[in-house]
Amino acid sequence: MKKLFSLVVALFALVSFSSQAHHSFAIYDIDNKISRTGILTKLAFSNPHIELELEVTNEDGSTEHWTIESMNPRRWDDRGLPRDIAEVGETVSIVGWPARNGKDDMTISAMTTERGTTVILDKVNQPGVRDIVPPPTVKRK
Repeated sequence: MKKLFSLVVALFALVSFSSQAHHSFAIYDIDNKISRTGILTKLAFSNPHIELELEVTNEDGSTEHWTIESMNPRRWDDRGLPRDIAEVGETVSIVGWPARNGKDDMTISAMTTERGTTVILDKVNQPGVRDIVPPPTVKRK
């Protein structure tokens, strides 16, 4: 019985650790916020995280294709945020933390749509305070 208990405790610890690792911000440079404005090419409310894709046209005419990760859809819904915040094809500005590996990936901090709606997710995505902060705000013009 003692071996079974030890095995259960070890498995629980392993599962808990791997679950925490999934939600780590270690892949993002949280000391360096950036902003990108472009055409929203994807907005998917799917698990485990909401995924956005943004096509950014640079001053020299070259394009970048950014992948942006947000919170999971349930957390979004629980905070009363509208799913129709933006539409594919719309111009949006996104502020967030870039990936440390240099790829065109980031996690979102805030988004402003061409309609003038801003969603601020900053405190939700900050490490260590996800579960104890008030919900993000939605500002409408």
